[in-house]
Amino acid sequence: PGSPNPTSPKPTSPVECSICFNTYDNTFKTPKLLQCSHVFCLECVARLSTGLPPNQPEDQLPCPFCRQLTSIPLEGAPALETSKELLATLPPELQQEKVLWMEGTKLCCRQSSDDPENPDSCVSIDVAMSKPESPEAPPTGLAGRLSRCDMCDDWKRIVLLSALIIILFCIILWPVQCALKTGNLRCFTRTVAMS
Repeated sequence: PGSPNPTSPKPTSPVECSICFNTYDNTFKTPKLLQCSHVFCLECVARLSTGLPPNQPEDQLPCPFCRQLTSIPLEGAPALETSKELLATLPPELQQEKVLWMEGTKLCCRQSSDDPENPDSCVSIDVAMSKPESPEAPPTGLAGRLSRCDMCDDWKRIVLLSALIIILFCIILWPVQCALKTGNLRCFTRTVAMS
């Protein structure tokens, strides 16, 4: 697709998304056209739009290439315009765009089925940014303090470092301290017993 700015990055292939590098199709990888005329697959645009900050009066998605804003419709990313030019380059069986919709953070597509009410006839993918469910409370007491200590995880290094510090003190620093205090390397004076 043409780009308004000749210096902006171009897709590596006209039949694959420039974000995820997957080939376009007529379901989750439907080529969606942003207002700047850059094209990305529906799944990537939906992921980017779910990552927008909440409580905005109107969802404005910045293009990953040129940063130009695109208004996201109330129905979500599936309601964005589809690139008919790219859809026409797909094999004939993929040129008919399937109906997709958003249910919260899930991108849904109905498979061909005789019973449209059957929940198994729908396929969905979660496009929300991954977040931890809930942070675990650290243990209390000594175990809790040790679990928060990053250095405590590698106890072998701590033992080795402690041994090296003791050796350094006993072999090097103790004689130097004695030499400075007594003027020689003998720290202990001999007492001579006279009989």
